[in-house]
Amino acid sequence: MTEQEETPTPQLTESQAKRMNQPLIGIVITVAVTLLGVFAVMGLRPEQDVSFTPDENVTEAAAWTNDVTDYAAIAPEVPEGWSANYARWENRAELGVTAWEVGYSLDESSFLSFSQTDEPNPAWVNEETRQGGTTGEETVAGLRFEVRESEDRRYYVLEAEENTIDGTAIVLGGTGTDEQFETFLNAVTEAIGVEVEADQSVDDDGGPAE
Repeated sequence: MTEQEETPTPQLTESQAKRMNQPLIGIVITVAVTLLGVFAVMGLRPEQDVSFTPDENVTEAAAWTNDVTDYAAIAPEVPEGWSANYARWENRAELGVTAWEVGYSLDESSFLSFSQTDEPNPAWVNEETRQGGTTGEETVAGLRFEVRESEDRRYYVLEAEENTIDGTAIVLGGTGTDEQFETFLNAVTEAIGVEVEADQSVDDDGGPAE
């Protein structure tokens, strides 16, 4: 028997090779044009501003909250530049407490908040103060606050029995300078028992009220 002859390799002419390469070249050109279009659109789009500073209307939220509470929800007058991150009526079912809560950003590194309820218990206070230990007390406008500290945060606790104005318990705290804490304490204390109404400075269409 003779060895099987090797199958000859097909040879393409130059014109045949060009015709075979044309679809591939077309695909490459199409992809390149598409990518250039995408990059052009992305270049024309303005860069998104990812910074967002919430500024809740605390007075308005407090006015709504007053409809479901037996006490006046605190709406303190804070310095200009303090931005309210949240103002909410919170149901802490796991602690058996409902509370009015407000938090403010003072600057890039400082944050202060308060929580107010008429149904406090030790578990709620401990949760609000992050199990912080007592370090002293401070009296503001005749009301005695217990001072607690936890890691880098400081808290002031006004027990319900110490609140001679409306009998609610208030926990405020966060991070900030002594001056910022003093300002916040005074603002919150002055607002205890003061019932507010929704802001009437704009009409139903969002424009200035006449």
